[in-house]
Amino acid sequence: MTFLKNKWGLATLVILCWALVASLTAGYYYYQYKDLIAKTRGTMIHVNLGINNGDGLTVWFNETEVKMGTTLLDVTTLVANVNYTMYLDMGVLVNSINDVVNSHPYYWMWWMWTTWGGWVEGPVACDRYLVGDGETLFWYYEDTSISPLSKPP
Repeated sequence: MTFLKNKWGLATLVILCWALVASLTAGYYYYQYKDLIAKTRGTMIHVNLGINNGDGLTVWFNETEVKMGTTLLDVTTLVANVNYTMYLDMGVLVNSINDVVNSHPYYWMWWMWTTWGGWVEGPVACDRYLVGDGETLFWYYEDTSISPLSKPP
């Protein structure tokens, strides 16, 4: 019991308990997520994808049919010629779409349409974003030296 009377021993015990509970909770939700993806992977959904190479012309691939659990990168490679570089910690950087290559300060950026804010920058790398049914996504080749980035036309 002298261990519990020591304030550092008590603090260590509390941190160990918290770490155990946090790890078990994270493991539980990870398992639930993987289970949900596995159960819905065969379900077909429809996605709208626009690609604008900066010349003002946008090509739309509306109602593109993909399986639930598909990433934006997968959808893009389905409808266009894509060259990319994989960075293990950060995800994929798209180098070119349909032979339009990144050239500083112009880069391919992706956007998503929201009912509450219009066009919003993609929150994660395109290979880590799972598309949703009826979602509208947009690739825009734009000048990234301007802040804030200009929204798609």
